[in-house]
Amino acid sequence: MNIKKSLLFCLAVAISGQASAHSRWLLPSHFTLSSEQGEWVALDASASNEVFNVDKALSIDALSILTPSGKSVRPSSSYKAHRKSVADYFVEDSGTYKITNNASASYFSSYKVADKRQRARANKAELKAMVPANATDLQTTYGLTRVETYITMNNPTDNYGTDGQFLELLPKTHPAEIVENEPATFAFTYHGKVQAGVEIEITPDGARYRNTPDVLKLTTDKNGEITFTPAHAGRYLLIAEYQQDAKNKTLADKEQGGVFLTFEAQLQ
Repeated sequence: MNIKKSLLFCLAVAISGQASAHSRWLLPSHFTLSSEQGEWVALDASASNEVFNVDKALSIDALSILTPSGKSVRPSSSYKAHRKSVADYFVEDSGTYKITNNASASYFSSYKVADKRQRARANKAELKAMVPANATDLQTTYGLTRVETYITMNNPTDNYGTDGQFLELLPKTHPAEIVENEPATFAFTYHGKVQAGVEIEITPDGARYRNTPDVLKLTTDKNGEITFTPAHAGRYLLIAEYQQDAKNKTLADKEQGGVFLTFEAQLQ
């Protein structure tokens, strides 16, 4: 497995605990805009140990922009460098744009040989056929991780573009209306149904300049919701993860979904 593929695999496995593992994020130059003529917006895409400090560029081949009219479009241009990828898009119509950079659902497995952990892109049946006879602790997970953010021009619209697959975040408080020192609520579904027990971490920008990352840890209630109050204005990264036993035990032991959401809390 080459370095690039190894990095992407590790990112898929370790989607939580951003203090010690790479987090993935999309960071727009603007979250809210006010213009009658339209505005250009730039987007950074990276994986990093520190929130919003670029480290490893993410591929943005799958980057998609859902416009207020419900049309899915690509960015105007894009470029992948070493530490980050960059795209731009001309925001023309009023409303909310959902921007995603989601991978497809896939299997990822691990096993041990002489107490050394190995990893493979394979389902449970494929893994058994490829590992050496002395392999132990075989584990396979089937999952999908979403990387997303929202941009709003002028008036916000409810443009959340859900598909009912794996873990999804549904803003009860519109992303353009999150304000410091005011409660905000997000809901989570798993395969289209409200999901309790989703583990969530919310980290404000600027961790490099603090002694602690100031991570807020939450768990969804019986309604699949969390409510939190941003302590100050600025940019935040939310990471959510849910895991359960796989329905098809012949292909995977576990099934999981993850969400990386970048949002902004505005000044009060």
